[in-house]
Amino acid sequence: MTPQLKDQVVVITGASSGIGRATALRFGKAGAKLVLAARNVVGLQEVADAIRDMGGEVLVVPTDVAEWAQVERLAHT
Repeated sequence: MTPQLKDQVVVITGASSGIGRATALRFGKAGAKLVLAARNVVGLQEVADAIRDMGGEVLVVPTDVAEWAQVERLAHT
């Protein structure tokens, strides 16, 4: 049986703009629970607000993937 997106948690890096943002919005619309990561906190909040307005669940974790400690924090979150 294939799991439904509404039963999944999806982590998206680079979610504040471009394809990451578009991906986050698409998964949010499909009902996935999202963890959004990027360096741009303002952009992350805008995407998170849009997803919440659609009824989605989202957690914002500001992350610079070039910094290993931040990637570890994202994974633990």
